[in-house]
Amino acid sequence: MTSHETDTRCRRDNIALDGLSFLLADVQDNLGAFLTGLLAAYGWPSADIGMTIAAGGAGAVTARLLGGWALDRLSSRRAILAGCSVVTAFSVSVAALFPGFWQIVCVHFLAGGAGALFSPLLAAISRQTAGDGGYMARMGRNESFNHMGNALVACFMSVVGSTAGPLTPLWAIGGLAAISLFLVVGLTRRADAQEGGSQDSRSGAAKGREVVRVLTDASFLVFLICYLLFNLANGATVPLMIERHAVYHFGSVSFMTAVCIVVAQATMVPVAFLVGRTAGQWPRKPLFLVALAVQPLRDLMIIRSAGWPTMCLAQILDGISSGIILVLFYAIMSDLAAHGGRRNLLIGVGLAVGTVGALLSNFAGGLLTSAYGFNLAFLALAGSGTAVFFLFLFAMPETREARLASTRRLALTGPR
Repeated sequence: MTSHETDTRCRRDNIALDGLSFLLADVQDNLGAFLTGLLAAYGWPSADIGMTIAAGGAGAVTARLLGGWALDRLSSRRAILAGCSVVTAFSVSVAALFPGFWQIVCVHFLAGGAGALFSPLLAAISRQTAGDGGYMARMGRNESFNHMGNALVACFMSVVGSTAGPLTPLWAIGGLAAISLFLVVGLTRRADAQEGGSQDSRSGAAKGREVVRVLTDASFLVFLICYLLFNLANGATVPLMIERHAVYHFGSVSFMTAVCIVVAQATMVPVAFLVGRTAGQWPRKPLFLVALAVQPLRDLMIIRSAGWPTMCLAQILDGISSGIILVLFYAIMSDLAAHGGRRNLLIGVGLAVGTVGALLSNFAGGLLTSAYGFNLAFLALAGSGTAVFFLFLFAMPETREARLASTRRLALTGPR
């Protein structure tokens, strides 16, 4: 293959991944919010709305656990990505046309699962198209386009939804999922290249023991707990800010929501890009600790003031913290998988644990707010953020050096 053909393939893959990260951002992150608005407009009781949103969360956890396991064995990533887009478009169409309770519970379970697979799929495709050397830069670029899409598309949909009705954002999400099929076609065959360990000839029992060893690794378990606690500290912060804004009539809730989304996501765009470009050369732990330290500081600021300057600064801090962590998550998982493989399985389990943490955060935040008020709820979130900072500081090793040492050993001894 000539260098011109190689460059052409790289450009095709980069354009497709940029577009997919941008278009599928709202499908992954904001479907539940827009569905909540639609059901509230229909007059559904809070308990029924909560059940449908919980169904989407259950679908996301299930899909990420099974999807990570499957992506280590299957190489048809373009077909799986196209299937997830079709399932999402079909699900939101059913929800828009037939808004019955069980229909929406079932289709949101499917849509939540399909949307949750986009992140691990794009990560697996990025690994194959960019290679080990360009993987983190590509993931930072993915996250930048993802946050850009979240900010622009969510803002646009909020405006359109307020003028054209609550069904409009739902149809738009289905349309974005359908349009993404054209970008999937643009990916080259490199997206379906087999993982390094996919042709493992060991017995099923040996493979099973290897999976157990990888999943019970002490560093991996510590990181899972840290990622769970981070999402527990972070998940309910913005919903509680918006709820407090509405309860005390501080101003337009729609405008507050748009500002929270746009400020945080706009901050994440350059942060994710820069972290992705430099993650290959920098240790993981110091930067991750900086991101964790920002979270409790943000909650304490929110307790002190509900004014617009404080809210904007809090969302800038959220953008810095989340922008760093969302990229370094993939770097750390790649480090932990360097010796034993099963990269996609580790990513799937980690993302599933993060989803559980966010769901628990909203559940616990709601209970604490109802019983003790907003300030205590924010204080509890800050406490969780402080706990994860010290846990990561004292219990989590630096994974980059461990990966480099493992790579040197493999180079000397050869694969087992």
